[in-house]
Amino acid sequence: MSSEEKGRASYLDLLINTLMEHEKNLDKLIERLERIYENIQEFYERREEVETPEKPILKEEEKVQPSEKDALIYMKLKLGRKTEDLIRIIEALKE
Repeated sequence: MSSEEKGRASYLDLLINTLMEHEKNLDKLIERLERIYENIQEFYERREEVETPEKPILKEEEKVQPSEKDALIYMKLKLGRKTEDLIRIIEALKE
């Protein structure tokens, strides 16, 4: 193996390792985002229960289908926003 081939192999190894680390970091960030979304959703549901104790009964066509409920949306949000702003953003995406 010539020195040029060794250099290419080293570069490819570095590139592969870098991409693997980025993938791991992205997976961790997505998991954190999922947990944050679940916490916001739980907080919002609790807030609704306190504000409106009687929930209206939804018609069949208004109920969320399981496939829609299990969808994951990846988005980037600025930290430091108010919880109400995050809830409005997420609600707007549902529509």
